[in-house]
Amino acid sequence: MNSSGSGYARWFSHGAFSLINRIAILGFGFLNVMFMVRIVPKAEIGIWVLFTSVTSILEMMRAGFIRNPFITTLVSADEKDRSSVITTSLALHFIVATSISVLLVILAIPLATFWKASGLDALFFIYALHNVILIPYLHFEYLQTTKLQFKAIFVCNVVRMGILAIYIIVCFVIHKNVTLVELAIVQMIGTAVGTVVGYPYVRDLLKLVNFVDRRLLSKLFHFGKYTFGTNISSMFMRSTDSWLIGRVISTSAVASYNPAIRLANLFEVPTLAIANFIFPQVAKKMKDHGKAGVRDIYVKSVSLMLALALPMIVPLYCFAEFFIEIIFGSEYLEAAPILRITAFYSVIIPFNRQFGMVLDGLGKPKLNFQLLVMTALVNVVLSYFLLGRFGLIGCAYGALLSYCMLFTINQIILYRVFGIRVLKVFAHILVWYRTGWNLAFAKVIQAVR
Repeated sequence: MNSSGSGYARWFSHGAFSLINRIAILGFGFLNVMFMVRIVPKAEIGIWVLFTSVTSILEMMRAGFIRNPFITTLVSADEKDRSSVITTSLALHFIVATSISVLLVILAIPLATFWKASGLDALFFIYALHNVILIPYLHFEYLQTTKLQFKAIFVCNVVRMGILAIYIIVCFVIHKNVTLVELAIVQMIGTAVGTVVGYPYVRDLLKLVNFVDRRLLSKLFHFGKYTFGTNISSMFMRSTDSWLIGRVISTSAVASYNPAIRLANLFEVPTLAIANFIFPQVAKKMKDHGKAGVRDIYVKSVSLMLALALPMIVPLYCFAEFFIEIIFGSEYLEAAPILRITAFYSVIIPFNRQFGMVLDGLGKPKLNFQLLVMTALVNVVLSYFLLGRFGLIGCAYGALLSYCMLFTINQIILYRVFGIRVLKVFAHILVWYRTGWNLAFAKVIQAVR
């Protein structure tokens, strides 16, 4: 295989466990929902969706403030400074996590009242403690990411999520009544066990010093405030529909809308997997190859995301009713038209995500933050008015229009700054399919011999 082919092969190799990890996360999520909808009342499913949407935002807050600045700083740091970066980032992680927990405790009852969701406050109180346990678990994961150790991340996530999934399935099999509080506690236990399992993988990497570098702490904080804002805006866009539906209609309506979002998350699997192992490499590409390097990594990463996602998007779009009924039951068939719209705008998401990756990886997160805040605000306004005009599907229309607006702005910037042409991304999809075929064919020939 030529050098170019070898480069593509390395991408497949590096991304394999990252992709498997994302599939595992999504798979456990589907298992949980498939069995929960059969043992938990529909209104309580809606409460759980609201709970997970809020906690997902909290985890995105943490990732924005901690993960992106930590990884970007650590991969470019000299060897003598790595221990200081790890220690200082861990200190910032503790400050951010405990602040989030305090904020959640304060807002738990007001949020439950706002959504008229009895019992939601108890789930938030449990998560306030869970959030602290996540400090070592996630910091271990961030360390593993800098070394592209996605196998270790996969193992830890399987342990963490598998405990909750097994509990839900056992309750279904033995016909045990299960409460949302029980599920939140089991979820927290899974994180604690996953942390213990993850420690041996990072023991050699977790080199700490006995002081916190205040200058570095300030640098990480100011970098993180923008990536934090970016992640919050992104997650806000993804949760706006559920929040509006829960407020304007009911938690049962949230449950009816959620299957489309759950299935659409399938398309995020390759996007997130590839973004995870590409992100640490952006700064190095710019340093070594300039704008041409950034252009190369953007085109390759987005085209690979689409090459992996399209075989999932097309069947789900064409047979939306079939998949909704098989997985969630006929009671949720009204989500099928919504699924088609989410499938359509899922083609746009890789472009927008990698635009943000390029800016964050180059240490310029401010522009990405500003664009996402603007888009999130537009999404709120559009979703609110379209929800009143078209019902549940109006929220999907609002998201579609918002993503299209962001895509247009991003592509204009990428073309003017880096000379990136969107058509090259689509042309490159065929290169990935040809490379994948050649690799698979070579493996078959090797096996036969």
